[in-house]
Amino acid sequence: MYPNMSYCMCQNTLLALHQVINAMKNEGPMFLHDLSRSEREAFNEIFNACQTFINLADELVEGEEEAETRSSK
Repeated sequence: MYPNMSYCMCQNTLLALHQVINAMKNEGPMFLHDLSRSEREAFNEIFNACQTFINLADELVEGEEEAETRSSK
């Protein structure tokens, strides 16, 4: 289920996401128009996953900052 090894999953995922972002920039509105049905579904899932990622990342950063504040007292 997981396509990347844990030691490089962020790096590999970042490269793949940049590939999608560059295609979106280069193709503009035609990017969505040219996607197959399954690719459009995957695009929508990426969109939702990015929103979840941002929310979870914010929580993790806040938790880390709180832990650092407590440990420095």
